[in-house]
Amino acid sequence: MRSLFPQAVGRRHLYCLLLAIVSFLITVSFPALHTQRVTAATIAHPSMQPGSSSLAQGKTELLQTGIQLYEAGQFAAAIDSWNRALQPHEDTLETLDQALLFSNLSLAYQHLGQWAQATENISQSFAILAATPNTSRDEAYLETLAKALNTQGRLYWGQGNMEAALTTWREATATYRQAGHERGVLLSLINQAKALQALGFHEKSRKILEEDIEHILQNEQLDPTLKAIGFWNLGNAQRQVGDLQASQIHLQQSLAITQTYQLERLRPAVLLDLGNTEQALSNSTSAIGKRDEALAHKQAALDAYQEVASSLPISINQVQANLNQLSFLVDLKEWSAVQALWPNLRAAVTQLPPSRTAIYAQLNFAKSLVNILRVSNEFQNRLNQVPTWQDIDAILIRAVEQAQALDDPIAQSYGVGQRGELYEVIQQWSKAEAFTQEALWLTNVPQYLDGRYRWEWQQGRLLKAQGKRDKAIKAYGAAVKTLEQVRKNLLFIDAEVQFSFRDNVEPVYRELVELLLNTDDGIEPSQEDLDQAIQQIDSLQLSELENFLRCDLTQTTSISQFKIDSNTAILYPMILDDRLTVILQLSEKKVFSAVSMPRADVEQTLRQFRQDLSNAPSRTPEVITAAKEVYQWLIAPLEPALQQQGQIDTLVFVLDGSLRNIPMAALHDGEDYLIKKYAIAVAPQLELFTPSPLPKALRAFTGGVGKPQEVEGRTFSAIEKLTAELDEISRLTNTPPPLIDEEFQRETLQEKLSTGEYSAIHIKTHGLFSSDPEETFIVAYEELIRGQELGELIQTASLQGDTPVELLVLSSCSTATGDNRAVLGLAGIAVRAGAHSAVSTLWEARDEPNTELMIQFYKELQQPGASRAQALRKAQLSLIERYRAPHIWATYVLVGNWL
Repeated sequence: MRSLFPQAVGRRHLYCLLLAIVSFLITVSFPALHTQRVTAATIAHPSMQPGSSSLAQGKTELLQTGIQLYEAGQFAAAIDSWNRALQPHEDTLETLDQALLFSNLSLAYQHLGQWAQATENISQSFAILAATPNTSRDEAYLETLAKALNTQGRLYWGQGNMEAALTTWREATATYRQAGHERGVLLSLINQAKALQALGFHEKSRKILEEDIEHILQNEQLDPTLKAIGFWNLGNAQRQVGDLQASQIHLQQSLAITQTYQLERLRPAVLLDLGNTEQALSNSTSAIGKRDEALAHKQAALDAYQEVASSLPISINQVQANLNQLSFLVDLKEWSAVQALWPNLRAAVTQLPPSRTAIYAQLNFAKSLVNILRVSNEFQNRLNQVPTWQDIDAILIRAVEQAQALDDPIAQSYGVGQRGELYEVIQQWSKAEAFTQEALWLTNVPQYLDGRYRWEWQQGRLLKAQGKRDKAIKAYGAAVKTLEQVRKNLLFIDAEVQFSFRDNVEPVYRELVELLLNTDDGIEPSQEDLDQAIQQIDSLQLSELENFLRCDLTQTTSISQFKIDSNTAILYPMILDDRLTVILQLSEKKVFSAVSMPRADVEQTLRQFRQDLSNAPSRTPEVITAAKEVYQWLIAPLEPALQQQGQIDTLVFVLDGSLRNIPMAALHDGEDYLIKKYAIAVAPQLELFTPSPLPKALRAFTGGVGKPQEVEGRTFSAIEKLTAELDEISRLTNTPPPLIDEEFQRETLQEKLSTGEYSAIHIKTHGLFSSDPEETFIVAYEELIRGQELGELIQTASLQGDTPVELLVLSSCSTATGDNRAVLGLAGIAVRAGAHSAVSTLWEARDEPNTELMIQFYKELQQPGASRAQALRKAQLSLIERYRAPHIWATYVLVGNWL
């Protein structure tokens, strides 16, 4: 076989050099423009087939030039160089060389968002490989086929076809194994894990990342460079799927290897990504109120960035580290450090040689400067030097010009769109609209929907700012429609771009709802506006759950719309910037109410209300005061409509923000609690929990841990009434004895669930619900079972029988303090388990009354025609007779199907 490179160049040497210096794996990646953080390696790398002979010098130069251009992010130029190598004498190339070139061309077209060309080229690669005689299908052939499969998997991923991506990467793994190509096996396993995560198979994804890949990397015979790069890519993959602690551990392992074996070229890249993981840990721990941990991770991130920035030799990693540090400092509002960093960074950013990496560096830098400009008036006493809008515009113009020269419409769209954002900030509306429209047009050719929804959203903001309500609603509607197509991709790009749900998805829905419910002109929203607002609230709720679970739930939602019965009312409260709105949905109409109040005041009242509720019965007077106030916000304006309906006995709340941490049962009308009038349920997303009555008598699996436990550095006290509760529920539901203490472990739980048909799962043990999946768990004997794992375990077991899980009860659990999205943890477990409804507690219940309530709940469920919500209401009323304090009886919440 002829070689693509003369022996003097040494194609295998070049191939290995690229692998060692640039990257180890062709993993899924996306442009680093959603926020400012960038990573050390963000693109897939082309491959060349090792050979033994030589090729004409002209083609050698074209091929080498193509690789260099690709690695520099000059994809259009790389395509041109490789196409010239293929033409006009395509037949002078060896079969495998042609196949690899077409595969590389597909990769380059993917980066430009040109999916049709990418598909055509990978198809040509496979056609060439399929025509290869069986006698020539040696290891080199298998390696080439595996690389083409990997490229095809990336193509499927980019187009949102996760199932096809997974299947293709599995084929790639098997083919790499046949070829004895250990690097490729690791590569494709990591991609498989990402695809499994996207499809919701968290436990299978974890197994690949934590067992299969780690097993390979723990091989003592493995080359140290390969091992370091392997742990580096494993850590990045784990950050991408949200396993931040594992990401931190493996990146630290990679860093230790680079230090032991003096891998100086690799060390800054690993350190940069370790800084990114520490920053993500800082953000996640801060969000759930762990201030000390957040500060420690913050400092670790800044230390990592600063070490990279001061490392030698000078490289792009230094610029990326400083960019990440700057955006992080701006987010933290540490203005003295910002002031010291940004002026000196401009020269380094603008002097980078033209490439997509250089363009994105300039755009990310400009984004940070725009954020400084936004707050310059508020913090002008702490910012001695503020970038002018002209300075920022000059950076953006240069980036756009470079994108045009590189024939890169995606990068050009981002540059032009950011110019629109800059002019939005300085309120030059006509220019802002013109640039935004141009950015939108630029997304048409490559069909780059990720960029498109951003500019549609920006267009909506501009129209809203100018008072053009109807046009703004249309633009926001277009943004939401586009976002629905790309949302599941956005969930899995956190490794490269620090994707933030709260910054890049949630505001689109919220701002559209705010427009639809705007009453500034004195006119109440129409029924059509209310319908559309409900649709957007439901979409937001689904997006939040998908973001928490990190999987696509669109296949889980019910296609058919359910009809609300005359006994049920659904309430949609929304906490907007300047008011709290509520939409009441009845069987025949919708009613709207609004209370003018700043978001900060609403949130502060709700935080104090929740704190008083969960602390102790002695705070009951303060609880009642707050309960009356919140009742006036949510219920009082709608009382006439509820009374007019007459038959309402159940209220279902689709709650927003901090309202999720408040038990609606505890609201007070001045005479008594809301639970005295109505049964109450919470439905995070109605289509996920379509209401339907219990089909037959429940059969409940029961189990739990009552002995004191110390697990992963946490201490859990004894639960005294464990056997009393579980034995009685087993008796009431006519099921086998419970699994208690030593018997309640992961393996025995799985075995027990898989051998019986249970329509209810009742677990009494300590547990925690949090918006952080790693902080959502239940306590088994001497171990923790994370929420996603528990959900999958229950779902897998239930699928083996014919009985769906109608009810999941987690007794003695609580929600994380200071986390206003903690109830997502409970809802997430229910969704992952396939349970139609779940019952648990917002704060840890007292043991004896908790057992009383749970037993009474199951007794009420046995009454003919009883709904889940009515059964829980009657059980709570039985507690109120003995324990008047809401601290005792109000902690219980029913999530999901209320019938």
